[in-house]
Amino acid sequence: MTTRRTAVCAAAACLATAAALAGCATPRRASLPESATWSGRLGLQVQSEPPQTWSVGFELQGSEQQGELLLLSPIGTALAQLQWTTQSAQLVQGDRQWSGRNLDQLTQQLMGTALPLAALFDWLAGRPTVVPGWRVDVSQLAQGRVQAERQSPAPQATLRIVLDR
Repeated sequence: MTTRRTAVCAAAACLATAAALAGCATPRRASLPESATWSGRLGLQVQSEPPQTWSVGFELQGSEQQGELLLLSPIGTALAQLQWTTQSAQLVQGDRQWSGRNLDQLTQQLMGTALPLAALFDWLAGRPTVVPGWRVDVSQLAQGRVQAERQSPAPQATLRIVLDR
């Protein structure tokens, strides 16, 4: 797998995607001040050629301004970790790291398009914030489910989130 493909897999999992982090332990993280926390599963289907599908557990903590997204295997092993502030963003996957000025710039660099990670906080709070090219459905949030579909730019993608209760 090429470095770019590995980066794309990891970034896609951030809305969900991943590859293996070395070691089996989930690292301890310091709590971020005044932050919200969510955990659950997320799945991403990308209508590329060939089609790609990822499914990971996740722990999301923070806000649009500062936070962390930890991606987990079905047995709880850390796969990738994304951390950001208003000044920088970093994705760590094993001994590989990618950095950017912010979330949009980092996901643009890795995926070729900015992913709406900042809007994800609104979506998880039940606010269907509009993101160009994306359609979000928060109507099942009371049941712990959010779905978003990217219609443009190509390729189309579907993000499904199921929150832990």
